[in-house]
Amino acid sequence: MQIESSSYMNMGIYNGDILIVDRAKRITPNSLVVYESEGHFVLGRVFNIKKSLEDTIITGAITHVIHTVKET
Repeated sequence: MQIESSSYMNMGIYNGDILIVDRAKRITPNSLVVYESEGHFVLGRVFNIKKSLEDTIITGAITHVIHTVKET
C-alpha cells in the first residue's frame, strides 16, 4: 500500500512511503493497523480507533515501512 498523504509524519510514515500490511498477523491493542473509516483506508493504533471495534473493518497490521529515496 502506498501512502498519498502527509498526515502520518508523526508516526514516521511519509507521503510516497510503501507499507507492508500483513493480513494474517495477530492484532494486539498496540498494533499499527490499516482500517476502513467512512469509505477510506486509515492508519492507526488499535487502542486509538474512535469507533467501536465491532463496527471497524481492520485490513491488517503494518509490519514494515519502505521510505522512498529522493534525489536532490
